[in-house]
Amino acid sequence: MSSNVENLVIKSKTGDTAAFGDLYELYSRDMYRFALYYTGSSTVAEDCVSEAVLIAFRKIGELKNISAFKSWLFRILRNSCAAHFRRASKEYITEETLAGVHSFENEQNEKISLQNALMALPEEERELIILHYCIGYTSKEISRMLAMNENTVRSKISRGTEKLRRRLVNDGE
Repeated sequence: MSSNVENLVIKSKTGDTAAFGDLYELYSRDMYRFALYYTGSSTVAEDCVSEAVLIAFRKIGELKNISAFKSWLFRILRNSCAAHFRRASKEYITEETLAGVHSFENEQNEKISLQNALMALPEEERELIILHYCIGYTSKEISRMLAMNENTVRSKISRGTEKLRRRLVNDGE
């Protein structure tokens, strides 16, 4: 973590809202992308990011290791997305995702097939694939973020990717 980020975290812990806003600016794009892939809905993704940011703002004083801010923030976001799934049925997400299919061309249909295939994966595999392929984190970064063994992260990404590939191939036939 850069010293600039660490300084912003320290200032945020003392109640500096401008510093927290700067932290939000640094991570908001990745947070939104993660939530969008995780939930399959831009509206739900925005809600999950908003909820996670509010929780992080309220609880930043409790953060003990300032260099772990990014992983701490993404754990909060992951929990926010998971809470959404506990509150909403998969049917709701599928219907929302598929609402405009008739007006889209083949490219849009492929995106929806990928989204549906992602949603069919177990939560942990979906999360790891999104973090790795969609957001661009390395398995080492993910292992630190989620407190998992790096080899476990790699094997679960590999297994999930294979399941995703099989599903997409079977759906395309």
